[in-house]
Amino acid sequence: MHAEMFSAARIALDAGRSVVLDAVFRDPVLRDGAAAAAGDAPFLGLWLDAPLDLLRARIAARRDAGGDASDATEEVVARAAAADPGRVEWTRLDAAGEPAVAARALLALVPDNVVRK
Repeated sequence: MHAEMFSAARIALDAGRSVVLDAVFRDPVLRDGAAAAAGDAPFLGLWLDAPLDLLRARIAARRDAGGDASDATEEVVARAAAADPGRVEWTRLDAAGEPAVAARALLALVPDNVVRK
């Protein structure tokens, strides 16, 4: 799945588009692949942090509301939390609070050479 996503990202970037890769990048090889897919384009890797109990609660709330596009389950999150992600060199972003707060923190991290509309 990641290889296909990286290929699609490269096509979009080559066409002058911006790209957001929204996936789990627990494996350092996949993080390296995401950065490599950017080529010469500006790249900002974000590692979202939130307590495991909060992640479980969010999954339960989505499930109770009828689901969404995420394939995450409580079991998937528990396995991911138990796995060693290796050295994380991406920028860490606190995702435990309100989404608007995290969004503002993210915008503050976007390099000046990235066009904002």
